[in-house]
Amino acid sequence: DPVTEHKTATPKQHTKTKAILLMDGFCPYHGQYIAKAAHHIYGAAVIHVLSDFCTRYLYQVEEQTEHLSSRMPDLSNGDEVAAWTSLLPSSLDICGLYCESDSGLEDAENLGVVLGLYPRCHDGVNVARRDKFAMNDVVSKAGLDVVKQKSCQTLEEAEEFAKEMGLNDDASEATSGDVVNVPLVVVKPHRGVASDDVHLCTNMKSLRDAFTKIHSSPVFGSSTAAKHQSVLVQEFARGTEYAIDVVCRDGEKKVAALWKYDKRPLNDAPFVYFATKLIPAANNDDEGSNKDVEEAVCNYVFNALDALDIRWGLSHVEVIVTRNTETGSIQVRLVEVNCRQHNTDFMPLTNACVGYNALDMVLAAYLGQSDESSHEYPEETAHLRLAWESLPALPTTRAHGAIIHFVSHVSGKISRINYEVFDQMEELPSVMDMHVYPHFLDEENEIEKTVDIRSDTGWAHVMN
Repeated sequence: DPVTEHKTATPKQHTKTKAILLMDGFCPYHGQYIAKAAHHIYGAAVIHVLSDFCTRYLYQVEEQTEHLSSRMPDLSNGDEVAAWTSLLPSSLDICGLYCESDSGLEDAENLGVVLGLYPRCHDGVNVARRDKFAMNDVVSKAGLDVVKQKSCQTLEEAEEFAKEMGLNDDASEATSGDVVNVPLVVVKPHRGVASDDVHLCTNMKSLRDAFTKIHSSPVFGSSTAAKHQSVLVQEFARGTEYAIDVVCRDGEKKVAALWKYDKRPLNDAPFVYFATKLIPAANNDDEGSNKDVEEAVCNYVFNALDALDIRWGLSHVEVIVTRNTETGSIQVRLVEVNCRQHNTDFMPLTNACVGYNALDMVLAAYLGQSDESSHEYPEETAHLRLAWESLPALPTTRAHGAIIHFVSHVSGKISRINYEVFDQMEELPSVMDMHVYPHFLDEENEIEKTVDIRSDTGWAHVMN
């Protein structure tokens, strides 16, 4: 049954039970947490629905069928939509739609409009929230700084723009240390997730290889087998990268967490993650804080969300900050806005360091108290519900926290595993949790050097 209803005594006449639509809620520390907390803490109903992309993937690739009852209706078929909505109890007051997956975002936008949630508790449809070229274009027209970019339908267009950016025609490969000295461009799909098919190009040969790989490749998340007819080429922005988790409630924005990336050149790769540090968004007299930078980052992100008409839900936004060494001025430029959370179990760390987390903020935004609601909240879980009005727009931190990324400096076959070292690491007072990926725990397995986030060997969450 796709609907999990709150089980209480028979509701009073005219009482409406709050409900949230949850699309592609697979992850135990993400979508499944949202579902369980909405039901247990808020007494809300949860309507589980699968995007078309995930439905097709599970059926065609995984050969599963038990999920089909949760698939979304064909939104172009009015009769099918009517039949689907008729199955929803009339006692439900749908207060929001939350999508866990990146591949389901377009479906979530369209479904919310068809169900009449926009603009009451939904942001409607906006392709610029998913297309990286359109995203930067909209943000630029709102008066915010962005990188120079061009959507290129042909290789010749890409080469011409890259030359304008100063890309070298030399066929020799630049080393990882050259990223601070030589002109570079970034080549990526208009639509993508994580760092899939994102290429940092050091010369024309690498540009041509990247363009050829992306052009005519399948568009991520497309259920219509769409292919990329153009490729995005962007100026490479040098600086420090920040990520900001923001929750919106009817246009009111509150930062859930502010992260600073520690990336360094290693293993002939330009950017290897060493740590993702949790830092205060508001000044808390921390010697390591840069109040002007953090304030500039948050202001920029709030304005970018306004430009993209994002008024509801959770966004994970990445920006690059460059400080002029002579004038001290700060320039913030957009990397991308993601209308969903990043894929890591950040809750224990942010709960400890900030005092709450983004997912509980999402529940407070959608399901929190409102004067016009007749919803009956469970009294026994009142202490677990966040009061949206009491949350600051910019949180401070009460402890130092970070996600440490385990990096492999070598390649070859694993001959022996020193489990004593793992035990010693786990026993450190600052280590809250750690995980080494299974591939690196089997002797005789071949391993490679870490060159990006996908080739890490594991992680640790630390706090001091």
